[in-house]
Amino acid sequence: MAAALHRHIDSVSGRAFAGLARNLFGNVRLDFGSADEEKSRMTSAMLGACRLTRLEADRHVVFGDHVTAAPGDPDAIKLIVQTEGSASLTQGGSHAPVSRNAVVIYDPSRPYMLTNSTPVRQLLLQLPRHALPATAVERLAQPFTAHAEQDGMCRILLSLMDSTIHEIDHLDEARRASVGQTMIELVRTMIGADLAQTKPVANPLGVLLQRIKHFIDINLERPDLTVAMIARRMGCSVRYVYRAFEVERLTPSDYIWDLRVQKAAEQLREAGGYAGEISGIAFALGFSSSAHFSRAFRHRYGVSPSQWRKVRMP
Repeated sequence: MAAALHRHIDSVSGRAFAGLARNLFGNVRLDFGSADEEKSRMTSAMLGACRLTRLEADRHVVFGDHVTAAPGDPDAIKLIVQTEGSASLTQGGSHAPVSRNAVVIYDPSRPYMLTNSTPVRQLLLQLPRHALPATAVERLAQPFTAHAEQDGMCRILLSLMDSTIHEIDHLDEARRASVGQTMIELVRTMIGADLAQTKPVANPLGVLLQRIKHFIDINLERPDLTVAMIARRMGCSVRYVYRAFEVERLTPSDYIWDLRVQKAAEQLREAGGYAGEISGIAFALGFSSSAHFSRAFRHRYGVSPSQWRKVRMP
């Protein structure tokens, strides 16, 4: 698994930055002037048909003159969002500020100039051109900007990009592809694409619920896995997390504990069943005590953990 994941994550720093930028984004030209190129950092990973990239660099200008697709990569539309610093995109006679609370979408096959006037941290998303209807691509003769304050889909996409890049090492290929497809659907909605003949986009709460479940699954062993922590990582309020779980007819906390008990039951099938091993399983899954684990297990399955093991033995 680790080897497979490594092949899909590119990470460089220093002078290798410009070379990886050309490999990923086509024949772009980077001009650092008197700035320090050695401060550059970039991490990039595939999400199914999409590519998500996080970069950190000193002030510089990116010139995209008739950019061609990088070898092996699809002809892509690009999104950019600023997490730190100041930048602006000039294309087709239009000037678009790149800010923290907005996504700028543009067609990199058209000449453009991205001016990073300060040291910056940015997230970039590339999605295949064919994933968008031709009418939507035609709208990108000039940059398109969506603001999180006015567009719920934009707010969810911003949060999804940020949380995904932080969790990328823990996501297998299937989950990455699922997240990438969700991002495509969000972008289609933001730019007003006609979805009448395509699969409908999930509603915002449905998208959020999927993200929360992925996050819980890979952090299940953490004792500090709380609704407040989840809300912070998802970039939303605690109330919004509870709303996402309304369709499940249970609270987020109930979902977490129920999943922990299910995981424990699976592990107990392979365990010896003695007290120390049962306690080890409980603590590894985030339970604070053996007593707490036993109560939760009995409530879920009607028997104690040790009785469950005996019943399940061949």
